[in-house]
Amino acid sequence: MTEKRATPRYLVGCDAGGTMTDVIIVDEDGRSIIGKAPTSPHDESIGYMESFWEALEYMGISQEEGKDFGKQVETAIYTGTSMLNTVINMSGYKTGILVTRGFEDIIAQGRGSQTFIGAQWSEITHMQYRKHRTPLVPRKQARGVTERIDMFGKVVIPIYEHEVEQGIRELLLDEQVEAIAIIFLQSFNNPQHEQRAAEIARRVMKDVGREVVLELSSEVAPTMREISRANATVVQAYASDPARKQLFRIEEELAKIGYPHSLKTVLGYGGITNIRYPRLFEAAMSGPVGGLMGAKYLSSVIGEENIVCSDVGGTSFDAGTITAGVLPIDREPGFQDMYVNVPMLGITSIGAGTGTYIRVDPQTNRIKLGPDSAGGTPGPAFMEAGNETPTINDANLLLGILSETNYLGGKVKINKDASYRFFKEKVADPLGLDVYEAAETCLELLNVMMREHLVQSLMVGHDLREYVLLGYGGGGPLHLLGYAGDYPWKAVCTVPHAGGFSAWGGACMDYSHRRHKSVGAVITPDLDDATKLAYLAPVMGAWQALEAELNKELQEEGFEEDQISIKRVVYMKYYGQLDDVEVESPVATLDSTADMDALIAAFEALYTKMFTLAARPDIGAYHITEVCVVAKVDTVKPVLRTFELADATPPEKAFKCKRQVFMRGKWQEADIWEMESLVPGNEIAGLAVIEASNTTLLVPPEWHVRIDEHDIYWLTRKDS
Repeated sequence: MTEKRATPRYLVGCDAGGTMTDVIIVDEDGRSIIGKAPTSPHDESIGYMESFWEALEYMGISQEEGKDFGKQVETAIYTGTSMLNTVINMSGYKTGILVTRGFEDIIAQGRGSQTFIGAQWSEITHMQYRKHRTPLVPRKQARGVTERIDMFGKVVIPIYEHEVEQGIRELLLDEQVEAIAIIFLQSFNNPQHEQRAAEIARRVMKDVGREVVLELSSEVAPTMREISRANATVVQAYASDPARKQLFRIEEELAKIGYPHSLKTVLGYGGITNIRYPRLFEAAMSGPVGGLMGAKYLSSVIGEENIVCSDVGGTSFDAGTITAGVLPIDREPGFQDMYVNVPMLGITSIGAGTGTYIRVDPQTNRIKLGPDSAGGTPGPAFMEAGNETPTINDANLLLGILSETNYLGGKVKINKDASYRFFKEKVADPLGLDVYEAAETCLELLNVMMREHLVQSLMVGHDLREYVLLGYGGGGPLHLLGYAGDYPWKAVCTVPHAGGFSAWGGACMDYSHRRHKSVGAVITPDLDDATKLAYLAPVMGAWQALEAELNKELQEEGFEEDQISIKRVVYMKYYGQLDDVEVESPVATLDSTADMDALIAAFEALYTKMFTLAARPDIGAYHITEVCVVAKVDTVKPVLRTFELADATPPEKAFKCKRQVFMRGKWQEADIWEMESLVPGNEIAGLAVIEASNTTLLVPPEWHVRIDEHDIYWLTRKDS
């Protein structure tokens, strides 16, 4: 936001995590203030507004003075867990499904691999750890219809309309469903049977006097992978409206302080949209997206194309990679033990955070971390809010890393004695260890879990020496150098607003909608040019249809046609390989050999950047499996400011005190610094703890910190 106005204007971003809700307020000069409060799943407007008021307080504005602050807010953006909570709590609409006869078990049965989404290898290989989730749609709420369309989109068996009518009547009257999802095989190739079934369903609803939510898989997710398409359609029917009610509550609270616009939310693939967006299921996994989008924006400033993004929250450790400047898109992510055809930035998560429970397994007498967490409520044992199971943050407090007086900026009073008592009783004594040795062991185990998740899972096939490791989230700086380990990262860094980085990233996004459609186009060297272009015709047809749909959608939301920019994408691979690559098309059409050659050249250039040359086959055969169109409207974004560099020696006011920290099996004296008082150019050597109101940065003895001109903290080993 560079344009100055007589009245200051602000962006407000929110990241509602499993433990804490962060609200960041950004002014026109790019300055940002972060407020934090425990997440309130039953009514997310509570956590949102508590965080908002805390941020205003840091700005020196009281609630009385800020009663009309909303009038100065340009955009308010929410990212978080409203739809996730609806699915977790099984509190969505009672949903029925109408499916191709013989596939009534499609939701209840699912896929075998759904039973170990996110599991560790030791759990995957032992069947007793694998189980199907409780289905959102029980088998008794499914009705089958005789019909069939083949893989080429040809009608093989006409739809039996009387079965559609009977099925809809039974779902409405016998099962009393509140939503219906229609899911027919191959409907992404030809939607006519689903569309006809929807016409009959609307007529029956009118006849019986019950209007319910009606969703079609050919509209929600017109892509292959039948079970994932079915799951996505059910999530849309089951959870969208209940989740939207949470968002409306937040919008209502903002309206009370004068906010005149609609609340925006973040879509899983990295765009923002109005909370009235009909395909709200695309926001089901918006939580960690802000961090990757913030990192993408950061990369454009620092000139790094390869970044590993690592987010340590209270509940989970989320990680993703930006490679060659490309944000990874997962078109079939795992969501609550289901695969769904919902495009989402490629983010992997494990249950490891600062609120992770620490227990001793009575059978093996070994430490077990999580995967469950204390969350924001009841929180760590030291908060004395009802939790008596030690957490990772209890260990951080016992070891002197966290301050007894500065937790969440000192606003939350904590009791270190409670941490000691429960840790001794439930962890140290059963292990026969000293309390502090046991606490340090737990921290190292957590760091190992995160380290292995990064190196042995996320980064397989990539050269760590080419990647910058970025740590954020409330616990990111606290554990960053622990999970960075001795690996040869190109660089390691964090930011002072790490605790609200995902919320800040939410404000870095454009207003965008995205559509995908499966196609099948194979180009082989033996084909002449005319045949190749003919085989590419379905790609052009899908592009044009999706573009028309998106243009209409955004214009109905109030944007002018000249504001909308279009990006055309193909998912392409060498024929015979398993994984395709997202390629932005350098041409708008595929009407000539030159257009085709330009598209192939773009694919090969990106493939060469992302993978080793050994993976590239000699034969020039290509397979396009899916197309995508992204329609975008530019938005006002925060500015990453550039500062003049000060002296390496920090100002005196930044030094708080010295404190004993238990590390490497002994107590050591650490310098304690106040992050808000440090300025670009300052350097600090470990052992040090740098405290902020929203995070804490631990600098071990062998590490050194330098703050650059963008207020980014770069961490290097003293001997490097």
